[in-house]
Amino acid sequence: MTRKASPSEASPVAGKSRIQSLDVLRGFALLGILLMNILVFAFPFAAYTDPTIDGATEGLNLAIFASMDVLVEGSMRAIFSMLFGAGMLIFLAKRDTDVDTLRALFYRRTGLLIVFGLVNAYIFIWPGDILYTYGMAGLLLYFFRDFSAAVLTKYSLAIFFFLGVIHTGLHMEVRSLRNDVKAVEALPHGTVLSSEQLQTLDDWDSFLEEQFVSPEIIQLEYEARKSGYIENVIAYAPFNFLLQTVVLFFTSLWDVLAMMLLGMAFFKWGLLDASRRSRDYWLLVIAGVGLGLPLNYLETATYISSGYETYWAGAYRPSYDVSRLSLAVGYIGIIMLLCKHALFPWFRSALAAVGQLALTNYLAQSLICNFIFMGFGLGLFGDLQRYQAYLVVLGVWMIQIVFSQVWLRFYCFGPAEWLWRSLTYKQSQPLRLVTPEV
Repeated sequence: MTRKASPSEASPVAGKSRIQSLDVLRGFALLGILLMNILVFAFPFAAYTDPTIDGATEGLNLAIFASMDVLVEGSMRAIFSMLFGAGMLIFLAKRDTDVDTLRALFYRRTGLLIVFGLVNAYIFIWPGDILYTYGMAGLLLYFFRDFSAAVLTKYSLAIFFFLGVIHTGLHMEVRSLRNDVKAVEALPHGTVLSSEQLQTLDDWDSFLEEQFVSPEIIQLEYEARKSGYIENVIAYAPFNFLLQTVVLFFTSLWDVLAMMLLGMAFFKWGLLDASRRSRDYWLLVIAGVGLGLPLNYLETATYISSGYETYWAGAYRPSYDVSRLSLAVGYIGIIMLLCKHALFPWFRSALAAVGQLALTNYLAQSLICNFIFMGFGLGLFGDLQRYQAYLVVLGVWMIQIVFSQVWLRFYCFGPAEWLWRSLTYKQSQPLRLVTPEV
């Protein structure tokens, strides 16, 4: 009889056992996420979807906005979420560990991820944190572990359909409200407004506040970001709480869960380890990029030509989930082809190192960028043009690529990964690489 491992004997995936293509894809998504997150670090929160907030409506700044909106927004986050689902299956594939132990380890690991998310949001002051949402979705994910890839895909698509209905409904509601507001604003000066018309204007002002677009909210953001650490912690605590409660249960939890389930399906189909035929990955590229790129372009062009109407921004687009998911699938196909045919080894090696230290690098992005932009650091919040913010992105990329590669020459895990694993297994994990004796 084969003896099952005890909790203290169960261990994380070792270096040589890692699937490199997953690390490459994870590194690609992690670096790509900063292309959008930098907007929230550098400018008021609303600038993430509205370029008028930071004046990026012409020239190079507009070109950068349009490029990021077409090529990046939503797709990198989608890949990152899919990889979390795949990672859960890898974690649960410990054949020598009994089911009860494995379940306990999984929930402890997931609970710790929630804690990391709370630290990132409230202590590292990153309102765009995704770790908390991943942890909350992960609590549900365990129940889907044994479903086939086909069933997982059906559940994922069902959630996407639900999200599509929500986004379409929001689009129609906001568009109707905006049209009513325009009708009121078009009335001759001095017209006495009815109670219904006054209510319409109040509803629009409330909506702008909810989207953090109102001048008052933006001014408060400037004052907070330019202030010290404690002031920022206090200012962003209510915002983080809103994201982790109301927004979580109405949208973000389901968004992440749908992606995770699809990631589990892709992993079970062998689409994430570069083991399928090249033809399969080319199909992902052609279908994903062929659908996602034109659809994203159409969405962005419509948004710009509308004069940046809110109902065409981000998740208010009815086709939002289809476009970003399609492009994410296309990117997965491209990365898998690079891995399968061993192309650009230096590029893959750099991405794999970043991906292997994904948690460390994700948290480090909060620390580095907040130091650059907040008042307790360099205080550059709101001082840069959009194209200049992307020079900061390049700098952070360089730091994280170099750091990750150098660190992994001496250590098995990143600092945050080591802490996560040690707390999960309730035992300090070996950190230093063991050099074989000659």
